[in-house]
Order: sequence, then structure tokens, then C-alpha cells
Amino acid sequence: MTVAAPLDVVFFELRGLRCALPLAVVRKVLPMRGVTPVPLAPAVVRGIAPVQGFIIPVLDLAVCFQPAGDEMAEGSAYRFPKDKLLLVETAPDAGREAVRVALAVERVVSIGTVDEQHSRVPPPRPSFLSATVLDASGPALLLDMERTIDYVRDAISAVIGS
Repeated sequence: MTVAAPLDVVFFELRGLRCALPLAVVRKVLPMRGVTPVPLAPAVVRGIAPVQGFIIPVLDLAVCFQPAGDEMAEGSAYRFPKDKLLLVETAPDAGREAVRVALAVERVVSIGTVDEQHSRVPPPRPSFLSATVLDASGPALLLDMERTIDYVRDAISAVIGS
């Protein structure tokens, strides 16, 4: 999938990777505080944290970009000292409720606009990437939040089922 029309995005870094999310799903940037690990959770789930009166999952999507067997991918305990939480919320649609999660990111870089002319096919994995987008600062991996949530649900189901 490529970007069909101009799209406002938030650019951020995940362990050195430049990524982007549609601005429409981003609610707030918060400091990383009070994250409690969840025993037996897949590595993509760093833990849970109290955010604005809710207990929400904190996702570490950077582990999805690490080669299998990499020490950083082995568990969610690895943390960068200045990580931020990017609070995101999917829109409700037919039969699905809105989902609120926090993404652990190194830093939020900027807000920008991308369009189809500056969009390329994403790498084959992870499956939640929708495009590689370009702006004056270079390429970024555009994440699809709906597919990201589905990816995490599948990872949790695999742990529960085993």
C-alpha cells in the first residue's frame, strides 16, 4: 500500500530506524515512566503503564526489526534511558473498538507531510509497514496502526496458545 493523498505524519526513531505514523492516530508524547513488565508477554509488549487514568500496553516495536537471536530482541527488559511514549489510538470502525496503546520510541523528531510521489513499497517485514516515505530528511518506514495492533494480538495469542 502506498500513500494515496498528502498525509500528515509524525516522524520518530526506533533504535536508530526513522519511522512515521499518521498524525491522525497520535494523541500525545509522554516521558517513559511507570512501565511494569508483564510476565510471559511476547517481547513486543514491553509492559503496561498508567497513562491519563488508563492502564495501557506499552509496545516496543523495535524488537520486530531485530534479527532472530539478537540480544535486544530476547526480552522487553532492554531500555534506552531517554525513551518516550508515543500515545496512539486507532479509530473505531465496523465491529472494532478504538484501541489505545503507547509506543516506546527513542525520540519524536518532527511532524511533516508525505505524498504518493514520495512513497515507495515497504520492506517485506514486519507486516505492519505500509510504505517507505521520503521527505527532505530522508526515508522513513510508515507504520499502519491497525496492522500493528493485529500483529501484537497475534503475538499475544501465540504465547497464550503455547
